Amino acid sequence: MSRIYAPVDATTLEQIDQNAKDKGISRAQWVSTAIESILHQEGGNIEDLRLELEQARTEREETWREVVQLRRTQEQSSTDIEQLRSKLTKLQEEKGLLEADLARCKEDLERCKVEKEKIIEAMKLKDDEINFLRGHVAQLTQSISQLALPPSQEEARAKSWWQFWRRG
Repeated sequence: MSRIYAPVDATTLEQIDQNAKDKGISRAQWVSTAIESILHQEGGNIEDLRLELEQARTEREETWREVVQLRRTQEQSSTDIEQLRSKLTKLQEEKGLLEADLARCKEDLERCKVEKEKIIEAMKLKDDEINFLRGHVAQLTQSISQLALPPSQEEARAKSWWQFWRRG
């Protein structure tokens, strides 16, 4: 069996001696047991570390895939946003044109309303004139009918006066 020598400070040596005394073993046995325990732990630790490393690699790969997917999604979203901005700009331009057309249509409508009112007023004046003329024509017709000759006198007028006397 081989021996190992290592420097140890006084406080650590006191702790080793106290622990060995509590367990009922010698200092050499205690150090040997501690070394074996650490070696077995490291062996188990190495396996645990390997498992942790594999798990970490798997998680890293999954995270990498997620990052790549998120980047693709971000690029697609950026493209979509640019397209939507372009559409928005076009729609705003169309809105401006439509608003200008609407303003022109409103102006035309107002002009048409004014024109309509003028036409209605003119028609009322013409209707009043027509009614006046109808009344006047009715008066004239009545006056003419009073001045008309009886039917026998009308015949005499149709023929000349000398022919009327010759016949009779």
